[in-house]
Order: sequence, then structure tokens, then C-alpha cells
Amino acid sequence: MSQQIPNSEYREDEIDLRKLFQAIGKGFSNVGKGIINAIIRIKRTTLRYRILLIAMLIVGVIAGALFTEVSKPYYRTSMVISSDYFNSRLVDNSLEKLNSLCKENDRSGLAQVLNINKEVAENIKEFDYEPMVSEQDVVDVEVLKQKLEELKVKDTDISKVIDQINIENKNSYIISVYVYDNRIIDNLQNALVAYFANNPYIKNRVRINKDNQLRLIDKLQADISQLDSLKHAFNLNLKANASRKGETTSNVYVGESGALNPTEVYTEGVSLYRQLLSVRKEMELGSDFELIDGFTVFSKPESPGYLKASAFSALIFLGLAYLIIIIIETNRYLNKVEKERFNS
Repeated sequence: MSQQIPNSEYREDEIDLRKLFQAIGKGFSNVGKGIINAIIRIKRTTLRYRILLIAMLIVGVIAGALFTEVSKPYYRTSMVISSDYFNSRLVDNSLEKLNSLCKENDRSGLAQVLNINKEVAENIKEFDYEPMVSEQDVVDVEVLKQKLEELKVKDTDISKVIDQINIENKNSYIISVYVYDNRIIDNLQNALVAYFANNPYIKNRVRINKDNQLRLIDKLQADISQLDSLKHAFNLNLKANASRKGETTSNVYVGESGALNPTEVYTEGVSLYRQLLSVRKEMELGSDFELIDGFTVFSKPESPGYLKASAFSALIFLGLAYLIIIIIETNRYLNKVEKERFNS
């Protein structure tokens, strides 16, 4: 008896597994049949309403062609601008103001803000931007994300941290402009750069930074001048010592921290001169606010052509046709159910 019980249990388990696999196979079979039936129904419905579908396709193609003919073609170009004081909120708010002015029928406000002619303002469609992310930035963010996941930080908290980094740590942006006449792009570039440069937040900080750079340059020049005088005194002393043959000197140069090594004077002079060149370079380049890459005039419009617009419009009207068919078939089914219930 002790050996028959396990055998019966094994057989019952074996039967249960067989039934389980049969149920799974039946389920997949039902799903496959359902998909095939759905395809057949769509095919039959398409053939039944083929006149409606063909008519909607033709209307869609015509509508797309008419839209392309009536609408103005527009061109897109972009520039890369960088500032140590940029952030996404500032750029987004600045361009949002310009886009709001673009929506007005009277473009006088846009012309005044950008300091351009009204005719130029009337040919501007809209503005857009995106942060310029370097490959190193992408790698750094991915490494940080991996470390946060290893610390078992919640995905929502990780997303907040990454979003905050993307907002605060980007100082280069791709500014795009859409225009109806690409001949205005050259004038528009200077106007848009000046628009950002004259932003009070940026303008004040650029001014303060330039003043600080000028003061630092004056300080470095004064220190270099003093070191040159000290080096001249060292040279005179060395010449005097060299002319005294057979005599020894007991002159020792002492600074605040003890004996002074004459070579340190020359090393410090080179270091100060390098700092002076670096500060002058930053000031002349204006690295705290600069245009990295300007607009390029393209002859090919960004707006969709006849073929692209017609195809897109045809797909929209085809989707609308199938929506009408669904409504018709649903209404027909409801009428059928209503007749069966009330007639019985």
C-alpha cells in the first residue's frame, strides 16, 4: 500500500500537467483563430465599403494638394548659442514670448522686441529650441543613473534627479527659427543674438564679469611690473657680485616666509603672464556669452511638399473612413439587437 500511493499521486500530477498544456495550446489556438477571423472581417468590410474608402482616399489626396497650394512654404534654420548664465527656464520663457507675438496679426510688437523691420517680422512663423547635449554629458548622466539604481533609489526619484540635471547644467542651446522667406535669415540672426544678450539677467552678469576681468587684468599687469623690477634688481646684484673677483658676498634675500629663491621670481612671473593671457582671451572671446554656430540659409523648404502632404492627408481621411464604417456597423448591430428583443 505504501508503494501504490506515490504512483497514484504521480499519475494525478501527470494528468494535471497534460490538461494544463492542452488548455494553453487551446488558448493559443483560440487567439490565432480570433486574429484570423478579425482579418477576414476587416477584409470583408473593406470590400463592402470599397467605394467609400476609395472616395475618401481621393478626397484626402486632393485636400493635401490644395493645402500645399494654399499654405505658404516655410524654411527652418538653427544656430547654437552658449552662455554661462543660460538655463532651460530662461530660454523657454524668452522664446515663448516671441512665439506669442508671432501669433498676433499685427507683428509690430515682434518687430519692436527684436528691433527688426515689420516686413521681416511678418515672415517669421515660429521659434523653437533644444538643449545641446554632448556625448560626455550623456555618459555622465547614464553613469549617475546606474549608481542611483544600485542604491535602490525609486525610479520616480531618479527621473526627478535626471530632469533637474538636464535643466540646470546645460548652457548651450540650439535655437531654431521657421520663416516664410529665407532671405531674412541673415538679419534675423543678429537680432536674435542681441535679444538674448540684452536680457537683463544675462546682460548684468556679462557686464559684472567683464568689469571683474578688467580689474584682474590691471592687477596682474601691476604684479608683473613689480616682478620685472625685482628681476632687474636681481640681475644688477648678480652682475655686481660677478665683477668682484676673489670676494665673497653675504647678501641674502629674505621674504616673509624666510630666504627667497631668485628662480621663484622668474617662475612666478611666467605663471602670472599665463594668467594674464588666459583672462584676456576669455574677455576678448566673450566666452560667458557667445554665438557658436550661426544660421544657414537653405533653399529647400521644411514644409511638406505635394507628395508628402497628399499621402499624409490621404491617411487621415482613410482613418476617418474606417471610423465612419465602425459607426455604421455598430449602429446596424444595435438595430438588430433591438429588433430581436422587442419583436420577441
